[in-house]
Amino acid sequence: MKFWEGYWKSLKPLEVEEPIDVWVHRPLAYLLARAALPLPVSPNAITMVSIALGLVSAYAMIWAYPQHLGLAGVALFSSAVFDCADGQLARLRGTSSAFGRMLDGVADLVVSTAAVGGGTYILFREFNPPLWRGAVAVALALVTIVTGSFHTSSYDHFKNVFLRLTHEKYQEGESYEQAKKRFDELRPRQSWLVRGCWSIYLFYVKSQTDYIRRFDPISAELSRLPSFNQERARIYREHAGGLMRIWRGWFGFGSLVFGMSVTIGLGVVEYYLAFRLVVLNLVFYGYLRPRQRRASEAAFREMGVVT
Repeated sequence: MKFWEGYWKSLKPLEVEEPIDVWVHRPLAYLLARAALPLPVSPNAITMVSIALGLVSAYAMIWAYPQHLGLAGVALFSSAVFDCADGQLARLRGTSSAFGRMLDGVADLVVSTAAVGGGTYILFREFNPPLWRGAVAVALALVTIVTGSFHTSSYDHFKNVFLRLTHEKYQEGESYEQAKKRFDELRPRQSWLVRGCWSIYLFYVKSQTDYIRRFDPISAELSRLPSFNQERARIYREHAGGLMRIWRGWFGFGSLVFGMSVTIGLGVVEYYLAFRLVVLNLVFYGYLRPRQRRASEAAFREMGVVT
């Protein structure tokens, strides 16, 4: 297999891949995955490095010393590269696993929390004193954090829906009931660390499902989606393909981390958080959520199925 031919094979379908990942994070991650391919390095070990780099980034944001924000930005960007590399290494080896995908989701949650938490502290330090101004900055940042979590979890959900309905070999994601059943079966053989990861993952899956159900109940339960066939794939692409281009372009984890890493490194994170708070929320609540619900209803009605 030629070198870059292998790169394209290490990706998920481009219909759901974030452009910032395809053109920035994943090429670097592919080099890392290729280097690790002959070594006794597991994808899960690479995931743990991604988590560690995210925590290093948060530490560098909080403790002020010369060039600390530059280091924080580099560490956060590197975390995103390692986050991509674990899945690419697993796909190159053909060893993708349910636990690996779960751990990757936990890593995303930990790293994003560290990044936005550190960014919020930077804002407080920048706008305080007076205390009231620092408090307002923190309050706005918290609103951005909460709504940003809705952005990324919604993209993750609709990416999984899109893959299940349009690509036969991809069965990404699982319902809370499926995840809880799998956890209960494996619990006796798990260490306390693995159980801790499961707790985070189960919380994420349940929260994600509950949130999606508020505005698109017809596709909220992945386990109730119809099975793949070519006609259903055509119908779903027709109704939801354009929306997926918006989801993957602006609302994924990769774009969040890239925007945070660049603006933190440059010392202007407040501008990026303001962009997410105002512009992306206008798109998300004003257009994307209601349009996604209508697309799901129309697609499933045309398919002749009820979830």
